Amino acid sequence: MTIVKSNLCKQCGGLLDIDLDRQVYICPYCGVTFDYEYFREENVKDIATKALIRNEFGAAKDAYEFMLKKNPHDFEALRGLFFCHIKWKTIHPILNHSNVHFREDDEVLKRIIERCLPEHREYFEKIREAARLQAKYKVNRMEAKRLEDERITEAKVLSTIKADYERNERSFSNAWGAFCEMRDNRGDPLIITIGIAVLGILGLCVYMLGWWVLALVAGIIALIIVIYNVNKVLVRKRITRDMVGPKERLDKIAEECNAKRDEGNEILQQYKDLTKDILVNDPMPQKELPDILH
Repeated sequence: MTIVKSNLCKQCGGLLDIDLDRQVYICPYCGVTFDYEYFREENVKDIATKALIRNEFGAAKDAYEFMLKKNPHDFEALRGLFFCHIKWKTIHPILNHSNVHFREDDEVLKRIIERCLPEHREYFEKIREAARLQAKYKVNRMEAKRLEDERITEAKVLSTIKADYERNERSFSNAWGAFCEMRDNRGDPLIITIGIAVLGILGLCVYMLGWWVLALVAGIIALIIVIYNVNKVLVRKRITRDMVGPKERLDKIAEECNAKRDEGNEILQQYKDLTKDILVNDPMPQKELPDILH
């Protein structure tokens, strides 16, 4: 026996139940049973609407299914069944895409579209299209999140390289390591040539004057200075070269992020336009349209 809460008992004022299978009213308090003449279509619609408002989706579903026994194409009953399925009181939650948790291939929605009249099919097709746009927007946001995570990773890599660059510019380097790096990388020919020439000229001048000890000390100091500066140049070049890859990847990711954001905004705008159209052209408006449409 399918029971739905209904009107008040004419005898004791208690809340009546409806046996949809037997099509009678039953008072659970005084036991009075009312005949089918009281069980009219208007009452069933009222029962379904009130049950829906009270979030009694099971009771509302029973009432709507009873309506469909009389008229298998009843728009209000078909829409009501769908609301019971997705746990909505009205169509208005569809304005917010985050409220859409059903898919475009939802079986209940598919059966409703097959059963409805041709003039009502567009209404339900638009609801299905809204679900498709919501799913597309969700995928877009997931891809945007993935790109943002990649951007953060590349930004950290680039930040580390920049920190190395700044550290190299403001700190001294190991002379022997600089010499080895200079030897392995062949250094900057111009800087090395100038350094050797300067050292040679200074050393020759000092040696000719007989100050060979001073020349030796000056030569060692000059050599250290040259090696230090050559090392800074080599490290600067290496770090600058290391920056190229992360910079290019970061620029590419930023471009993809912007494209995904624009795509998401476009999908969201399509969704908003579609759902507003659903409410504006509702064959049987449930209540006054919300302020968001004005």
